Amino acid sequence: MHLASALLIAGLLAAPTAAQPARAPAPAAVADWSTRLAVTPQGGILMGNPNAPVKLVEFGSLTCPHCRAFHAEGLPVIRARWLAAGQVSYEYRSFSLNGIDLMAGLLMQCQAAPQAWAFVNRVYARQDELITPFMAIPEAERTRIQGLASDAQGPAMAVAGKLPEFAAAAGLPRARYDACLAAKPAMEKLLAIRADAVQVHKLQGTPSFLINGRMQTDVFDWAALEPMLDAAIKAAPQRKK
Repeated sequence: MHLASALLIAGLLAAPTAAQPARAPAPAAVADWSTRLAVTPQGGILMGNPNAPVKLVEFGSLTCPHCRAFHAEGLPVIRARWLAAGQVSYEYRSFSLNGIDLMAGLLMQCQAAPQAWAFVNRVYARQDELITPFMAIPEAERTRIQGLASDAQGPAMAVAGKLPEFAAAAGLPRARYDACLAAKPAMEKLLAIRADAVQVHKLQGTPSFLINGRMQTDVFDWAALEPMLDAAIKAAPQRKK
């Protein structure tokens, strides 16, 4: 691991396709695009028509209450109004604000798209259950963990914060949990998402949103995003679904 990545992790902790036959029949039209989930090359979860004329990307923190509010208030409207019909695609990218985000994000990254999305849903529905045990870690234990090697601090803090128990309740047994936290490609994707959001798109808070690759300035909730998204849809050329 590069030194810069190791330092970033420390800072956060402190605060396969089958061949197709030559003449395969055309796939049937998707009646409801909101049921289609896929993992993107960037490490996000894509919901909807990948060729939608309007592409919405959310940088969301799993521990952010404002992200939880958008998940409950805005996303259902987007799914019903535009996403199901194929006009909009939505991609969730897990942005690491802190060590809890980083460790929980690894559990999301190591699962297939449907299971990963179910995990995100569970985190937002039970966000307090995820965060509260971390807040209750005794100071002496925090100090002990901070004295460990940098690559051991995250897993140790996760155990102290009862993340294995949270994962087990979400259907991830301990052996799978351990493999998820040890997956270096998953860590690299989470760090790359953070770097892209901060360095390229100048993220100022979570949730933050890209519409067709452009960061929406000072837009951090559904009330502010809705008119921006509506305008983008009205301005977009109509394409075949």
